Amino acid sequence: MMNLKATTMLGNLTRQGVSRQFLPLTNSKSTVLNISQRTVAQGSNVSANAPANPVRSFSSSQGSWDSNNNSHHITGAHQFQSTPPFTSGQLGHHLNPSTQRFQSPLAASLNFRKELKDSASTSANSSATRSTVPKYNELSKSAWDAVSSHDARAVFPYLQEMRHEGFYADSALSNKIVAQFLDMNSPKDAERALSMLVDCHRSQGRTLSAAQINTYTSLAKDIADHSSDFAQALSLAKLLDSHGLSASSGFADGALRTYRKLKVTSGLDAVRTMISPADVETLLSLQSSLTRASTRYKHLIEILLDAKEMNIFPSQESCSRVSLSFMKLNDYTGQLAWDTAVQEIYPGYKPTVPSDLKQDMSTVGSTTSGSSTTRTASNKKAVRTSNPSAQVLLRNGDPSEAIIRACRFGYAAVAIEGIQKMTAENQLPTAQAIADTIQVCAKREKERTTDYQQLFDLAHQSLDAIADPVHKRAAEYEVYNAMLVANATLGNMTQAKQNYDAIVKLGQFPDATGYATLLLATTTSGAVDEAHDALKILDEVKRHGIKPNIFFYNVVIGKLSKGRKIERVLEVYEDMMHQKIRPNAITYGTLISACTRVGSEEMAKSLFKEMVRSPNYQPRHGPHNAMIQFYVRQKKDRTQALSYYEDMLQRRLTPTEHTYTLLIEAFACIQPYDMTEAHGLIQSLKRGPVNASEAHYGALIHAYGVEHGDVSTAESVFQSMRASGIIPKGPAYQSLIESLIANNQVTRAVQIRDELLKSGQPSSAYIENTLIKGHGQEGKIEAAEAIFDAMLDSHGATPSLKSKAIVKEPSTYQSMVSAYLENSMVSKAYETLAKMRGQHYPELVVKPVEEAIHAAEAKSDDLLASVSA
Repeated sequence: MMNLKATTMLGNLTRQGVSRQFLPLTNSKSTVLNISQRTVAQGSNVSANAPANPVRSFSSSQGSWDSNNNSHHITGAHQFQSTPPFTSGQLGHHLNPSTQRFQSPLAASLNFRKELKDSASTSANSSATRSTVPKYNELSKSAWDAVSSHDARAVFPYLQEMRHEGFYADSALSNKIVAQFLDMNSPKDAERALSMLVDCHRSQGRTLSAAQINTYTSLAKDIADHSSDFAQALSLAKLLDSHGLSASSGFADGALRTYRKLKVTSGLDAVRTMISPADVETLLSLQSSLTRASTRYKHLIEILLDAKEMNIFPSQESCSRVSLSFMKLNDYTGQLAWDTAVQEIYPGYKPTVPSDLKQDMSTVGSTTSGSSTTRTASNKKAVRTSNPSAQVLLRNGDPSEAIIRACRFGYAAVAIEGIQKMTAENQLPTAQAIADTIQVCAKREKERTTDYQQLFDLAHQSLDAIADPVHKRAAEYEVYNAMLVANATLGNMTQAKQNYDAIVKLGQFPDATGYATLLLATTTSGAVDEAHDALKILDEVKRHGIKPNIFFYNVVIGKLSKGRKIERVLEVYEDMMHQKIRPNAITYGTLISACTRVGSEEMAKSLFKEMVRSPNYQPRHGPHNAMIQFYVRQKKDRTQALSYYEDMLQRRLTPTEHTYTLLIEAFACIQPYDMTEAHGLIQSLKRGPVNASEAHYGALIHAYGVEHGDVSTAESVFQSMRASGIIPKGPAYQSLIESLIANNQVTRAVQIRDELLKSGQPSSAYIENTLIKGHGQEGKIEAAEAIFDAMLDSHGATPSLKSKAIVKEPSTYQSMVSAYLENSMVSKAYETLAKMRGQHYPELVVKPVEEAIHAAEAKSDDLLASVSA
């Protein structure tokens, strides 16, 4: 029994409460305040127990002492000795979250600071300080009272006056102001206040301390977390940047999550209306500030590709800054991926170092000049190849290493360019670099026309230069395995077999990718034999201790699924999980298709739920289409089919051609029929982006002819399709033939099949099956047998014959058995069942045919019994 995971990813942003403990206040010249006097209820003014005039709680001499000694970074609370009546835990119990951000009004008299210019005379400076204290205290108290009033916006005029006078608020008052606006659910006002607070501090050219920087960046995060709004997060990021403040990692992470959430829920069209090139650079800057190496380059490239799709491009200078950030982290793999992605936007791009960053370059152990990068010898490291026995010592900066890294990111063109550059400079790439290039070129459509023989010959030159026999043997393995993958991918099976033999002569076997590619390229005599091939290769991989990968498992599961070996499919899936290899969208799509093929609805639904909840889930069309098809063609449940269609749209997946075919069938072939909607879908497809095709018209033809019994309209749709410029090549013919057979017009159906052959298009097993069924219904069993015998058995057929004949499917045997049963030829039906078993079809496929024969026998016996009675 399969164990299905149920992992759920939660990505909602919520306001994070920041707990700031109060420092107890006391003064030898004033009464000590108790805890209730230092607590303000949410949304209310200061407690009635607080002094009416907090300024009187301490002497002006203390204010003068503070100014004269330039204690500008010490809050009023820090200037008193404390005798705390409660522990910190008790304080947390008595204070609500909003009031933990700020201190008592007693500290308000010190909540504004003023920086005084140096004076030639100390006495003059002291005099100036004493003259500012009254104004200082007055603004302090007024601002505190204003923000605590019923209209906290009254604090803004005091902030403006504070800037004019050269004062700034300390962290206590700053926290109080922002917290009050957030408690009022007014993040816009909170952002405005933060902007004014920072501006007050920076307006006189002051340098912020680490504590002050932390205060402002923490408040920015509080505001962003509260609103969970991308536009505001972006605005706050620009606010911090304009004042030279680096966003905290928490703020950057939260802001980027709001961006991705908006992109998923509203699409890039919505994002495009909100951002400019400068904003894209801000997003890149935020992402650059996060240093998680495993995902950093992927997220940066994601933002860059989004910008490309929106036609909003960051400057090359900002791209170079990102490239430099990789250098600082010694992440040359990420740098290569990033620089290559930028080249998709700016062809020929080479990272340059802005003049204001050249000093930074001297601190990262590398220097950049033009397009070349020289790294210190201390950056040497060993890079392991996919073959555990092969080790190639490479130095960061070596051309061959750059080629290998490009291949690992799928950049075939970059790898080819690297090899050409090396050979032009009379340098020989390593065998590993050439082998990787061969493989990646075979996988990329644009580079499949590469001259692989030329690369293979170059690889031999590199192999000849290797003196160490162990190293040489390992390198030979990589080259032959790469050629096997390339030849199998391109369908050159003779050469692939030669590469396989060369690997075996080395005493080794292909890797998992090599075996998977061979299996994909091997087209045997049908789905069942391909499933047998998959099981043989799976057994060989296990026997030789080869570590499988996700590509290998997906190919094996696909072959077994096509052969309807559901039990083996689930066994392979469990083995995959045991190997700790996470399934991807292709795996789930194949598994779901396997379950729907055998009618396992609950298993298919469970797998679908597991898929969308998996941590690495990326929406793909295949699984959704498989579920829609299951409910349209097998369960005949339009509501369920449309629910998966809606889920597809919610995940921002554009319906495919096959999706629209299934939708047409959902409305035209499931009762109650809705032909208006079905025709409407055809008409809408004429306007794109998916164009109306033969498959769409074929679905409509089938609906009219088979479901509704209206052959005349079915033929009219067929002609209408031709009139629209679509040349039928098979699917529409099949639908029309099925319509004719369903309405007992077998002769006309044969004429349509012959018309198809005359057009130069081949028939199919499904068209021939339909004709077998039709002849059986008319009692023309010889004609049915002639078609059946002309088709090729899937198991044991020779390739030369197979290319000229149609191969039987399991449904072909089922059609012939039905034809025999229609004519009470049970013994012939049993003979055909025996032939079917000889093809090694799974029991799940054979069993229904056998049951149909038993049912026909039982019905015949009942009939004879009733006649005898």
